[in-house]
Amino acid sequence: MLFRTFEQRYGAAGARQRARRVVAISWGVLLAVTLVTGLVLSQRGGTETLLPVLVRIVPLALLGVVLRTERRRGYGWLAFVSVLYIIQGAAMLQLPGLWWLGLVEALSALTLLLSAGSYSFLIHRWQRNDNTSDTG
Repeated sequence: MLFRTFEQRYGAAGARQRARRVVAISWGVLLAVTLVTGLVLSQRGGTETLLPVLVRIVPLALLGVVLRTERRRGYGWLAFVSVLYIIQGAAMLQLPGLWWLGLVEALSALTLLLSAGSYSFLIHRWQRNDNTSDTG
């Protein structure tokens, strides 16, 4: 688990805040990289519309709402969608001259996958511990 030592270092409340911040930063980086790759691809493709950019950004932007909550299922979905961006970045590795952009996208999506997945597991553990301490 990615954030295992956060709780030992910062306590439960500090760990939640810092882990959430890591997920939000990795989401923002992936959003920016996806925006840049979409713009580069639309420019290379000769299209005058922003439709390729919107198609690439909308799923990630819609899941940005998850960052304001602490719902385990939402972060699970964020981790799942990041797998699609890993595949998208891996497909860009085949494009001549743009392989580095695909690598950056795949690595930033991998960071989001690991951070959102780990945070989802931590939310589950923290909520389980909160429920057992209330009934005890």
